[in-house]
Amino acid sequence: MDQSLHRLEFHKILEIVRDNAGSQAGKELVSSLLPATDRDSARIFKEETLHAFELIGAGIEPPVSNLQGIIGAVESLGRGAIALEPFHLRSAGEALSDMKAFSKRVTNSPDSAAGILDTPISEIPLLDNLSGMLLRITTVDGELASDASPELKRISRRIQSLRSSLTSRLSAISSRLAGIGVLRDSPPSIRSGRYVLPVTSGKRGSVKGLIHDRSESGATLFIEPAELVEDGNELQEALLDLQQERRRILREATMALRENLEDIESGISILSSLDFIFARARYYIQENTAFPEEGQLDLRELAHPLLPRDTVVKSRVNLAEGWRVLVISGPNAGGKSVLLKALALASICNRSGLGAHASAASSMPFFSRVMVSMGDNQSIAMHLSTYSARLSEQRDILRVGDSETLAVIDEPAAGTDPVTGAALAAVFLEELADSGVRTVVSTHMGQLKLLAREKQGFHNGSMSFNPETLTPGFKFIADIPGASCTLEAAAIAGFPQDMLRKASDLAGDSFSLDSLVVSLRDMEEKRRKELNRLTEHRKHAGKSRKFLEKQLKETRVNLERKIETVDKEKERALKSIQSRADSLMVSIANSPSAVERREARKKLSEMVAGETPADKSGNHKPSSDETVSTIQRGDLVKIEGWSVSGIVEKAGRSNVMVRIGSILIKKKLTQLTKLPPSEEKLVASSEYEAIEENPEANLLGMTVDEAIAELDIKLDNCTAIGLKRIRVVHGKGRLMQGVTEWLRRDKRLKSVSIASPEEGGTGASILILKG
Repeated sequence: MDQSLHRLEFHKILEIVRDNAGSQAGKELVSSLLPATDRDSARIFKEETLHAFELIGAGIEPPVSNLQGIIGAVESLGRGAIALEPFHLRSAGEALSDMKAFSKRVTNSPDSAAGILDTPISEIPLLDNLSGMLLRITTVDGELASDASPELKRISRRIQSLRSSLTSRLSAISSRLAGIGVLRDSPPSIRSGRYVLPVTSGKRGSVKGLIHDRSESGATLFIEPAELVEDGNELQEALLDLQQERRRILREATMALRENLEDIESGISILSSLDFIFARARYYIQENTAFPEEGQLDLRELAHPLLPRDTVVKSRVNLAEGWRVLVISGPNAGGKSVLLKALALASICNRSGLGAHASAASSMPFFSRVMVSMGDNQSIAMHLSTYSARLSEQRDILRVGDSETLAVIDEPAAGTDPVTGAALAAVFLEELADSGVRTVVSTHMGQLKLLAREKQGFHNGSMSFNPETLTPGFKFIADIPGASCTLEAAAIAGFPQDMLRKASDLAGDSFSLDSLVVSLRDMEEKRRKELNRLTEHRKHAGKSRKFLEKQLKETRVNLERKIETVDKEKERALKSIQSRADSLMVSIANSPSAVERREARKKLSEMVAGETPADKSGNHKPSSDETVSTIQRGDLVKIEGWSVSGIVEKAGRSNVMVRIGSILIKKKLTQLTKLPPSEEKLVASSEYEAIEENPEANLLGMTVDEAIAELDIKLDNCTAIGLKRIRVVHGKGRLMQGVTEWLRRDKRLKSVSIASPEEGGTGASILILKG
């Protein structure tokens, strides 16, 4: 890892990424990760990470739990192993089986998103026969299975039978000799694979057989009884056969692995790479990073990767397309160096497939390299002081930097004379700008702040600072240089006030300039906040306007549809009204029952309450024989849509009151046709009787529906005879509530009010009808 990456502590970021890898091979690949130096490589890193992110979302991840085991097996083969241990074979079999299952799942899963990883996944070797054989001949505990081969199974059973027989016969001999004092107290045992009895040394002649061992004290001899020797020999021979068969099986399995070694190594490489890629994807998810589009520098919610996410202060760094140098100033410990590192790491992490620690709406130029000059890099061995080391680094930037280089420089004139150091730093920055290098530099020097103000392509910036609490805010502020706040920092450190006042006097204009910068920055911050507030209000207003325009359009469309529907309904209803009106008028005049007459008047009122259909222009057609202006009080007229005629009681400019028997109807002039005088006799001979209406209505004892029906008729009759005031008695309960709610919605009324105490108070209402 080069020095720039090390100074930016990129290795610490990789340590976090390492923890997301599941295998040692994957961890090693993470540790060796370097940022891409060209666009194609950076694009591949990005696409790999994003595809792995989608697969993780679908619940698909590479199986790496057995990866280290198969790597160990391959390493043993590389050292010339002829027969691998069973646990190596088991690990290899499980790893090959995992590879096959993973490949098929990615291929067959409906939730698996297609992407750049499809190619390497499709190249994973599917060694079904080999993995099946390795899993069959071994156990989950990493041992060779007893039935790894038919011969091994037969030998194993023979050994088990011989051991069982020897154990039974030895126990019988032990029981026979125990009562005569020949054997020690310890039980029968096995010595060097032979079944023996613990015989007292003085009684060795009592037991015929072979001596295989003796205790340390010499008091006990371990003797294999003569009658067991032959079976013991047979057992030893069977054990030799077993070992030979085991070696044969392990050699053949090892040979099978060696024959497929190239495919196995390819599968290991692919799975290790996938573990590495998925580790990056898990980091991308864990840190909520993003891959900025290539464009102008606009990093939103930029944060340093190594600072705690719950406390880090995020900033937006947004510079115009043609920027060359960003000069960041401000107090010590205010976050300048942290911001420099965050900017550099945004490019490095973006090109490493990890994503920048910024929001998804960000963009930034493509930098193929980041060069850093920061920290104390003095070297006694190389005879370099701090400033000499900085000059060496800056010289390297001048020599190799180009238009795809981001230079990050912390205090370029630190460690030398501030006047000549600032002059050299200014020329150095101008040279870098002319060569196309983009530079971000931190400084306390006023000369560099002034240069950033006057030079094209140079921009000032600062870190927020609260002058009242003398505490840094760690937030980047664009376009405004920052004050160093030297004396404020000294005050925080506890310097005496007298010393600070003397220092302020010596600083003179420089101190005043710092105060002016602080004040200007404070004003700019307030301006930004107000601008942001107004911008939010404008966005909200724009959204509201669009919403209301949409609502208005929809309302107009719905209204037009409703008008069309109502007109059609009126036309259909008119035919029914024409046929029913005559019969209702006759019922009113001829019915002997007051109830029937009242019901007929109610039905007639309901029919005449609506308007007659209009023509397409929205105006009713006047009579072709008479003009509407000639209609006067006493004229005989015919109402459009009615088959009976009436007499004009009152004529206005546009509306006319027409009496049909005892019913007084309000109609528009355009709905009337004046009849010749010869037809007046038709009405004069009418037997319709006039009805006098009582100006009061007592609703007590009625239900709400009955009371409303009664009032509806009452209002029609009072309107017909011109009665303007009605007193309604309804009591103070549920009837009052239902009646008054209905009355307030009735358009025939001008007002509804509670009666005076003399007329019933809250138990009655006074209705005033419209003129």
